[in-house]
Amino acid sequence: MRAILAIIMVMVSGAVSAAAETYDDPKALVSAIYAAYQPGQLASDPAQFYSKRLTDLFDQHLDEKILENDAAMKGEAVPAAPPFNPFLPDTNALLFDLAIGEPTILANRALINVSYHNFDRPRLLSIALVKEDGGWKVDDVSAVGAEDHWLLSWALAYDPQSY
Repeated sequence: MRAILAIIMVMVSGAVSAAAETYDDPKALVSAIYAAYQPGQLASDPAQFYSKRLTDLFDQHLDEKILENDAAMKGEAVPAAPPFNPFLPDTNALLFDLAIGEPTILANRALINVSYHNFDRPRLLSIALVKEDGGWKVDDVSAVGAEDHWLLSWALAYDPQSY
């Protein structure tokens, strides 16, 4: 019993320290995000990498979806939809040809392009970052590939049917 309790405490403390990790370099942050999608790795909650602004947009979007749902407004149980992951907007992951570009930094803002193939589907993303609370955080994500065109902050703020 003590061994099980010790294992659980180690796992919880590891999760807390991972969530509290700060990144001094924008590329290190984006590399850490995509390291979770490599074979044999467990993907973590992408929200841990979000800026305060992006977190607030997700929270506002979720609140609006609840208000639009008649069952939720009646107090009935509503199954939770899986959260949208802007870094890998597919259900399953098998990444090939992952390329993380060099950041373009201007004061406390940065932009990094990421490309990869998930199975046979090409993706091209631009990730906007902001320096916040002593480290870099993701402030927005846009898909600019041939098949997908979206800007995460715009979709969360102005498109009630998105994600």
